[in-house]
Amino acid sequence: MISCSGINKPAKYLNKTEKTMIKVNGYEISEKEFDMACAEKKFIFKKKFLEKNEIEETVNVLVDAALMLEVAKKENIEVDPVETEKTISRMKKSFKSEDDFRQALSKTGDTEETIKERVERNLKLRNFVRKKFFDDTHVSDDDIKKYYEQYPERFNKGEEVRASHILFGEADKDIALEIHELLLNGEDFSEHAKTHSQCPSGQNGGDLGFFDRGKMVPEFEQAAFEMETGEISDLVQTQFGYHIIKLTDKRSGGKFELDEIKEQLRQSMENSIVNHKIKKYTDKLRKEAEIVIDTDKLSKKFPA
Repeated sequence: MISCSGINKPAKYLNKTEKTMIKVNGYEISEKEFDMACAEKKFIFKKKFLEKNEIEETVNVLVDAALMLEVAKKENIEVDPVETEKTISRMKKSFKSEDDFRQALSKTGDTEETIKERVERNLKLRNFVRKKFFDDTHVSDDDIKKYYEQYPERFNKGEEVRASHILFGEADKDIALEIHELLLNGEDFSEHAKTHSQCPSGQNGGDLGFFDRGKMVPEFEQAAFEMETGEISDLVQTQFGYHIIKLTDKRSGGKFELDEIKEQLRQSMENSIVNHKIKKYTDKLRKEAEIVIDTDKLSKKFPA
């Protein structure tokens, strides 16, 4: 996802709509979707509340995604129906029965049709970004070595852990306990994260990457740093809800050798290039877009 500062113009404004937060060329972004994006940012930055500029940045992230999705549809970017059905099937299998699955949907206000639409939309956007920006973006070994030698201080090791998590809302403790039991019985953590996590990291199997102390909320940090690699935590309650954490790696001390981080650095550099491409691309799309924002709803998100 790409970040940019401030709400880019031009934009019109909605007044007192019931569910829609933002419209991008008629495409509606719900307040629920907006709140989920804000929740991810709060979790990453260990905040109970977001600053005004961070909320505006979240608006921009969602607008850019909507603009790219619109182009993806026009360019007939395909989504494999088999992949869609497999994703939905994994969701259903994580519940004890069809009844439990439907009850979970009703709690979030979803239906099987809206779930299918969301899965297809996410896959279409992913395929579009890959084709449009990633396929022709390549960083050479020489470029990586040059960067490594130019910024040696960036590759010092500290005590770090790598973890994945599945986030459940405060009202979903029973579901969290059911999923926890399935995970302890050997079911795939990544697939359950993709299906159930209310954090957008769920799309990546719940992977949060490496982090050191001071980066996560205290309860989450304490649990993660006390775990052994491969271990799955009990439910960890934070201000964001209930987490199931899986520790996937640990590292500490010294400096990373180039070979240790070459592919990770390549990915980071390619992501940076792609982010720049997307920013330039979406800025161009915005010039001809009709972006409509519900200012009443948005103003209530700003800190007092």
